[in-house]
Amino acid sequence: MRRLRKYVRERIALRLRIVRLLRVAGPRLVGGAVAFQIFTGLAPVAFILATSAVVGRVPAAIESGLDSPQWQSLRNALLLAGALFVVQQLSWPFQWAAGELVTWRVDDSVRERVAAASLEPVGIGALEDARTLDQLAQIVDPDRGIGFSPGGACAGMLALLSRYVQWGVASILLGVAYTWWAGVAAGLGALAVRVGIRSGVGRLGEFEGRFGGERRRRDYYRDLLATPTAAKEARIFGLATWLGERYRSTALGAVRPVWRARRRIVYVPFLVSIPAWLVLSGVATIGAARAAAGGELTLGELVFALQAIVLISAFGTFFWNSDWATENGLRAYDALERFETTAATQLTAVAPSADPTGRPRAEIRFEDVTFGYDDGARPVLRNLDLTISAGRSLAIVGLNGAGKTTLVKLLARLYEPRSGRITVDGIDVREFPAAAWRRRLGAIFQDFVHYELPVRENVGFGAPALLGDDARIRSALTQAGALDLVERLPHGLDTVLSREYQDGAELSGGQWQRVAIARAIAAVDAGAGVLVLDEPTANLDVRAEAAFFEHFLDLTQGLTTILISHRFSSVRRAGRIVVLEEGAVIEDGTHEELLADGGRYAELFRLQAERFAPDGAG
Repeated sequence: MRRLRKYVRERIALRLRIVRLLRVAGPRLVGGAVAFQIFTGLAPVAFILATSAVVGRVPAAIESGLDSPQWQSLRNALLLAGALFVVQQLSWPFQWAAGELVTWRVDDSVRERVAAASLEPVGIGALEDARTLDQLAQIVDPDRGIGFSPGGACAGMLALLSRYVQWGVASILLGVAYTWWAGVAAGLGALAVRVGIRSGVGRLGEFEGRFGGERRRRDYYRDLLATPTAAKEARIFGLATWLGERYRSTALGAVRPVWRARRRIVYVPFLVSIPAWLVLSGVATIGAARAAAGGELTLGELVFALQAIVLISAFGTFFWNSDWATENGLRAYDALERFETTAATQLTAVAPSADPTGRPRAEIRFEDVTFGYDDGARPVLRNLDLTISAGRSLAIVGLNGAGKTTLVKLLARLYEPRSGRITVDGIDVREFPAAAWRRRLGAIFQDFVHYELPVRENVGFGAPALLGDDARIRSALTQAGALDLVERLPHGLDTVLSREYQDGAELSGGQWQRVAIARAIAAVDAGAGVLVLDEPTANLDVRAEAAFFEHFLDLTQGLTTILISHRFSSVRRAGRIVVLEEGAVIEDGTHEELLADGGRYAELFRLQAERFAPDGAG
């Protein structure tokens, strides 16, 4: 009994959550969908009433002849049954359309919430956390079937409404037409099977939710096999067999435990509940037959009783478009709420109150900043103190893992420090609205995005306000030395930068870098005051990288510019250089000053320079 009460409470709580979520679809749409579901629930009951009347009037009509009132009554009942059947069939497309509209509206709202939690005002910490990514895999997993979304859960519950209406009304009418205990017996028998199946489906859905990580890994192997991302290496190195086997093993690893659990979780409760249904429905059926034989029920009443028992029994089954959708759709909604909670933990406690326009005017300062990516993990930055003068170029160098990129992520508020603070002209950066502060930044990262979109968007994304201003986009391309390249493309600014599209074009690595520079210049043109280059040329040789940085420094004179590299010789022209090691600044000065000091910078500079010296050079 305790387990039953717990089950009922959980079911009620689940339904209430869906009802609250349904409000997103709007009262008119939900009201219309509810009306359709009630109608489609009542229509089959009305149909069996009409067909029972037809059967009940057949003997009298035959006995009285074609022109008799009894024959006319039979004809009218038959026409009514036919009309009910036609209307019932015609209603299904409208019912489906209403459910689809509910699904789309709710899911659109959910996607907006995911985007809001992902982008503003929090950073990217939640999106780089494995547990969070597993949760997001629960929200969008198209390979698991149709309806596995919060909107699908809402539409599924609306579809269940017609089933419950049909079951309840048919049980009541069976009790009225025959006897109360027959309606109760048939209704309880079907309900027993229904509870057994639905409780098993719920527990199976909860069990399946544990394998979100495995499904995400499966999808990664599938993408490697089926998309151009790894096409060249997969063929050159003969990886197709290995990738195919990994895809197969991870896919089976995600579903085999579910297959095994299904037998225990779903099939056992179903088989246990079947005897109760057989006994209760059998008693009602035999009782109706005996009552008809004893003259207590007319032929029409008997036909209705038998049809009603069958209709009620149909409730004791698994409804794919409702049961699986509500269970898994609500699980996806649970994942969204957990994701929002995870993302909310990264919100700053400081209420934005300052305007970053025109800043920095004097300096940006890291004051005793400590940061690590996981709670309790070894910090990447430890008690970092660094001043970045406005209007000057600063190079941050260090070996891989020194914390250079982490520093930029903190500056852009993609993460928040564990301790310490970052100030801009003495104002804590957390006092600026995050979006407004980020508009003051322009950045080219090592893994800058190659958008499979026209050149216009690839440049204009640096400042979305410029997307309609081709003259300023051309100006940015000119400064980046990429305008001639773009004009040689099939459709100029309208050329899609991917061969996967008709008349699209693929750029070389160096050409993409120029487009990325133009994107950063567009950000400056729109008001960005700080430019960051986070190793965008790490795949180039040291001489090409040095030439790239020198060109960029010429373009950005007078701006606050931060250059990040693990190659010490590439940034010698920067106005100031700091050496980062194990999350702390260990040296600070110009290229000449650091060489004269003979410290870590000088040691690594000479060590790296020797690799590129001509044979025989000292």
